[in-house]
Amino acid sequence: MKTKQLVSIIISCILILVIGLAGVSSSGFFGKKEAYVGSYISVIWISGTIGETSYDIFGNETSLSTFAICDYMDQIAADRHNKGLFIEIDSPGGSVYDSDKIYQAIMEYKEKTGRPVVASCLSYMCSGAYYIACAADKIYAERTADVGSIGVYIEMMDVSELIGKLGVKVDYIRSSDNKAMGNMYNAMTEEQRAIFQSVVDEHYERFLDIVQKARGYDRETLRKIADGRAYTATQGLENGLIDGIIEYDDALVQFEDELGVYTLLAPEVAEEDIISAILRRLPLGLFGKSEVEKLEELLEKRNGRAMYHD
Repeated sequence: MKTKQLVSIIISCILILVIGLAGVSSSGFFGKKEAYVGSYISVIWISGTIGETSYDIFGNETSLSTFAICDYMDQIAADRHNKGLFIEIDSPGGSVYDSDKIYQAIMEYKEKTGRPVVASCLSYMCSGAYYIACAADKIYAERTADVGSIGVYIEMMDVSELIGKLGVKVDYIRSSDNKAMGNMYNAMTEEQRAIFQSVVDEHYERFLDIVQKARGYDRETLRKIADGRAYTATQGLENGLIDGIIEYDDALVQFEDELGVYTLLAPEVAEEDIISAILRRLPLGLFGKSEVEKLEELLEKRNGRAMYHD
């Protein structure tokens, strides 16, 4: 056994023993509902890249997953004590799929209950995050925020020339020319580029539909605004992307005052456990994952995936 592997095992055993003796347990996703009495406003937090959920080493979520948010929407829709939804946003966007699923869940909540929804941005509310915000009745942003970035892209990586120089060739035995298209080892054909462009165009038109429905633009005006750029809060207000510039906590107080409800029930994510926190601070490579493996994981996650992302 290699020395590095042995050290890793010893450290892991020590950490597990420490955590066991300390009796540390991670909190669940949702707050304890029984701790709240009477009517309340729910708060959800949209942060980081939408669709990329992080976990500690025990499998507890340390960021809100799409599934958890959608499930929470169902729960509060069925609860007569819930009087509204406040969405705190600090995100550059994310995957097309996850952005749309969360948007649909919020819209379904509104349709089922008729309850108001307010979205408030801290520093970023771009692309997929703005897509989600369009489910709200009112959208606010802090004065230094970036908003909008209406558009979609598919990120492609082509390393065919590099591996050719290394004397490596990767090929696919295909059922048709377009099977496995967009892989990083073969250059894209013009036909394949056109196919990917058609996917981008379809997702873009859907994004425009969402914004047009929410903000009341005519299509021609919206296309001029929705050129992919992010706007400052002031520019966003001038262009009709948001309803006001206000600190997010002030927006929440304003929402509470409007509904006459002050008790909040917000979903929570697990706090990072002690083992995960320590392991994250250990020297890179201690547990054997090479930089090449990390790069491969990144490419597999993003290559060829449609994104509503800044």
